[in-house]
Amino acid sequence: MEISVRERKNNKFALNNKMPAKPKEPKDKNNFQEQIKELSAILEWFDSQEELDVEQALEKIKKAAELIKSNKKRLVEIENEFREIKKEIEE
Repeated sequence: MEISVRERKNNKFALNNKMPAKPKEPKDKNNFQEQIKELSAILEWFDSQEELDVEQALEKIKKAAELIKSNKKRLVEIENEFREIKKEIEE
């Protein structure tokens, strides 16, 4: 009985009874969490101000925009990774 390449690929786990390779821990994971904390700190700063220093507020807003952009990019990457995993499972 001969098994086609496709069948071997699809049954790889069953044939060699090995667990699939564990995905690498993303190096951005901690960075993502740190950026969320930093955004929270910026929000708390704004909430705590009775009188707003416009120059300081502008710098905080620039930093927040930078953090949001970075985190948004990472979330897109994570979503794509989930899609890839789902696609692999459904094959």
